[in-house]
Amino acid sequence: MITQVSRFYVRVKDDLEKAFTDFFPHMSSNYIKMANLFDKDKCYPVLAVEKVVVFTKEGAETESARFLVPSENGNFIWIQSELFDFMGFNDGCSDG
Repeated sequence: MITQVSRFYVRVKDDLEKAFTDFFPHMSSNYIKMANLFDKDKCYPVLAVEKVVVFTKEGAETESARFLVPSENGNFIWIQSELFDFMGFNDGCSDG
C-alpha cells in the first residue's frame, strides 16, 4: 500500500564523506559518486520514498530508505536517503 502525504525537498549533504562513515559500511561508495549528479547548492523534490533493507559485508541487515529525485542530467534516480539533508516542504531551499 502506498500512502502519499506531501512532497518535500532535500539537498545533498555538505560532507558526503561524513555521511558515508556515519551510515556505512551499509552503503556502497558508488552512492557518493552518484551524488555528483546533483548540485550541492540546489534543492530537489523527493517524488517517492522506498523502504529498503541493506546488507553489510558480514550479512547483517539494517533498514534505510531511498529517494526518487530528478538529477541534473534530466533523469530520475533512486538514491540513498542518507546522502541528503531535509530542506522543508516549500518549493526551493527554505527551512520550512
